[in-house]
Amino acid sequence: MSTTVESNPMAPAQGAQSPAYRTRLIRFVALSWGFCAFFPVGVMYLHLLLMSLAMVMTPDLADRVRVLRASPLVPPLLLMLTWTLLAALVGGMFPDLPTRLFHVFRVVLVLCLALMLTREEARHALLGLLVGALFASALVAAHHAWGLPDWAIWRSLVAPHNNFSSGNMMTMAIAAGVALCLAFRLGAGNRWLALAAAIVLGSTVALHAVSRNAQVLLLLAPMAAIVCRFRSWRDVLAGSVLLAALVVLAWQLSPTIERRFAEITSNLHTMIVESRYNTSIGVRWRMDEEAFAAMMEQPVFGQGVGSWAPRWTRVWAQLDQQLPLDESNRFAEINNPHNDFLLAGMETGVPGMLIVLWLFWRLIRIGWQQRNTAGSITFMMAVSIAASTMVNAPLRDAALGMTLLWLLGASVAAHPEKPID
Repeated sequence: MSTTVESNPMAPAQGAQSPAYRTRLIRFVALSWGFCAFFPVGVMYLHLLLMSLAMVMTPDLADRVRVLRASPLVPPLLLMLTWTLLAALVGGMFPDLPTRLFHVFRVVLVLCLALMLTREEARHALLGLLVGALFASALVAAHHAWGLPDWAIWRSLVAPHNNFSSGNMMTMAIAAGVALCLAFRLGAGNRWLALAAAIVLGSTVALHAVSRNAQVLLLLAPMAAIVCRFRSWRDVLAGSVLLAALVVLAWQLSPTIERRFAEITSNLHTMIVESRYNTSIGVRWRMDEEAFAAMMEQPVFGQGVGSWAPRWTRVWAQLDQQLPLDESNRFAEINNPHNDFLLAGMETGVPGMLIVLWLFWRLIRIGWQQRNTAGSITFMMAVSIAASTMVNAPLRDAALGMTLLWLLGASVAAHPEKPID
């Protein structure tokens, strides 16, 4: 049986209790962090530090902590941290151990900070995401039209070439989903603005992104928004037909999408027929196999926190792919299996993987139970990030997932009510 607790009991009296600047500080940092979602990872860490300091400084911190403790996300978060520390004590010492412990702590921290936001602050965070996504889209358009200077602040955004470029386009695809969630529930006038924003952002991903992950999210995020909003097979079918038509249109208009998905067929042929794994799909498949096998070897506590890198280096050396040395080293040095569920499983055992699954299940369920705009955004974002977690590393890689996880938690803080099991 579920009960509910107000997500922000301290909000009405906050202005009277706090100095004006302290009342506005968290709101400003939340807006800025959302806006800077497309900036380099150092900017994200700066906002993590600023948000932590602002939260510690706020005079209603005790009330925020009480709200956090009532959240149904706290049990899986605490268990994730506790089980990881236990697995680290039981397992051996690895060079990546401190880094991996920091990654898990960071995931817990960013989600807890987001859950401690008031509804107004959380809405500012989501507003910042939409404004920042539209600004990033304008930068991409300007780069294609006139060219922009090769500045580090936007290099990964306008000229896709690294992991953070993929994270930028994943974030933009999810921002398009947020705009669509708003379009479904706003009044007639604002609905068209939100829909236009969704089209602009989606078009940017379709025409500019080289990340297959982002291109898949461009389909998955709107589909999740449609399912959560209408909840009937007839409406979902109609939405699916519309999305299929848009996919066909994007396929025809975007050479990048056609080329990137044609590569999948070629990669599969190379892996299955020629038994070579030196492709994007091939190496991911082999890493998934190895991570699963490692988890089954030590199903309770796993191989040890930080154990992936040395194991994969040995496995890749045994494959003998007959590649040039620099290319072979590039594959051998992949520091995660591009699947956060299996990474948790091989490092901390089956319980570790189940805890991560439990966390995402709770996020998806919380969003589904909320029949409002914020709930739809939570559902859409949780489904999208969970899907990315199966083929990438948003929990491990700050460039891919830190701000997305914080925004996901902010969408939960924006709910009028929070279900408590």
